[in-house]
Amino acid sequence: MKINSQIIFLIAIVGIIAAGVVGATLLNNGSMKQVDFDGIKVNVPSDSNFVKTADGYADSKYGITIHTFKNNDSMVNFLKGVTGASVISLKNQPPQSVAFVQGDNTNILLTNGAEGISIGAKDQSLVTDMSNSVVFSNHQKSVKPKVAVPGIAPPPHLEFNFDFDKINALVLQVNNEIFNMAILQQNINTTINDYNAAANNNTLDQYTANEFVQNPTTGSAVVNNNAQQQNTSLMDNPQASTLLQSAGSDSQVSSDSSSASSSASQDSSVQSSSNGAVSAPSSTPTSAGDSSSSSDNQQLEKLSVDDIYAFAMQKYPGKTIDKKDIKDKGDYYTVVVKDPSGGSQKVKFNAFTGEYEGKVSS
Repeated sequence: MKINSQIIFLIAIVGIIAAGVVGATLLNNGSMKQVDFDGIKVNVPSDSNFVKTADGYADSKYGITIHTFKNNDSMVNFLKGVTGASVISLKNQPPQSVAFVQGDNTNILLTNGAEGISIGAKDQSLVTDMSNSVVFSNHQKSVKPKVAVPGIAPPPHLEFNFDFDKINALVLQVNNEIFNMAILQQNINTTINDYNAAANNNTLDQYTANEFVQNPTTGSAVVNNNAQQQNTSLMDNPQASTLLQSAGSDSQVSSDSSSASSSASQDSSVQSSSNGAVSAPSSTPTSAGDSSSSSDNQQLEKLSVDDIYAFAMQKYPGKTIDKKDIKDKGDYYTVVVKDPSGGSQKVKFNAFTGEYEGKVSS
């Protein structure tokens, strides 16, 4: 079989791309897995090895420390006990959180108003990624929902008095030289401005993208797993796959070459499907009358009341909505929307995607 110079050139390019893929894998902290810490779930590096300590959990490989809290008083006492630290602003810092540096470590304390978790490590990107993966025991997520429906729901924006009201209440109780409202608001406003600018520029997905690969495995807080081997097949890289497919179509090589290309294409398709299963499910709105919505919903995690409240406020700006009037009905939530004039209406939002599903018939 004779291979022309174009094929050889393209194979060389593929090799360069593959080398870049391997290099990138070595430079980051590898894949992530979800681990349960006292009922609060967090994505942590797959090869981390946590041990229970007197006041939380620690991993020696990445220097990660995790503390969980089951009430507001314990979080206030924790912040009061922090010394030699300073509050900072972090890119993509999640709502209801305060970030601070203490020595070489970066820490983020998050709360849902009833419980909380503090995550610390030397790698700021790792701390931010872990913090954005938190799922509290009431299924509330640390991240802000990013669903935006053109003409109906605007891109999500962070607001200091709405998205950080619970952490504000904690800092008000601490009120010392490290944690006080003036310092918190100054730093949080920087995070808010950057996040909102990305939302306005339609670059929110890039701005909030994790630097670490998510893996769907789960486990308990104290784990001892070996590092998961990364698949570095050339066909796993879409650029390499495209180049090879282009070469196969432009050059009439032998049938053996075509067969090999077809096999590689099938492997690439399988790997792509596998990667799709690994990534977090997207909150793609579905029609209220779509018969496939129930099966799709089974693959999505149910949204919390706070999530639905955020969607409802985006849908009905200027109207009054009380969280206690949001009711879980299984596949959807009902929400009571009140007008300034005193009138009200009851509407539905999909419990898994947050999509508006119309008024509730009386």
